[in-house]
Amino acid sequence: MPDLGLSLREYINAGSPAASGLYRENFPIDQINADNAIGATGVITAMLVAVRPGDVITKATVVVGATAGATLTHKYFALYSNITVPALIGTQQADDTGAAMAANTAYTGTLGATFTVPAGTYSLWVAICITGTTPPTLIGKTTNVNATAAAALNTLAGGTRANGLCVTATGAASVAPATLASITQLAVQPYVLLQ
Repeated sequence: MPDLGLSLREYINAGSPAASGLYRENFPIDQINADNAIGATGVITAMLVAVRPGDVITKATVVVGATAGATLTHKYFALYSNITVPALIGTQQADDTGAAMAANTAYTGTLGATFTVPAGTYSLWVAICITGTTPPTLIGKTTNVNATAAAALNTLAGGTRANGLCVTATGAASVAPATLASITQLAVQPYVLLQ
């Protein structure tokens, strides 16, 4: 079996992916347990995803839950580095001005250019920003961990992470900002798949 970035368990649960595809996810699909509201209109929701040096990333996918996105004006994916003040890396998805994101469907955005994970990089932020009257819900999981508890857990584990596993940050309607600013820990994590 080729290195697909999925453990044997995910390979069995999700079915056999295309042999030539790269698949990286922020958590295993069998942990999905919620239909989550995300950041407000125009706010970035970013999920931390483990990657490997040399991975070539072309697109990202989330799954809309029961609440469809309606009267939308902008949406895009972008990649950010995993540093204290995450910086935009690679090329964001072209601004999608479609007015809707249908309920219970996958939404995939293709980056403007492929991104190759550099040496020494093992995680990055996958950001999605949706602007409009009714942002959709996204399926994922709940962590029930607020920002203070996340910091305590990080300290317990001996880590030095400044941010959590899923955050909101200041967005921009059609162009991804240079950095993730005003970061706030979320107690939910939408599921995201990189290919």
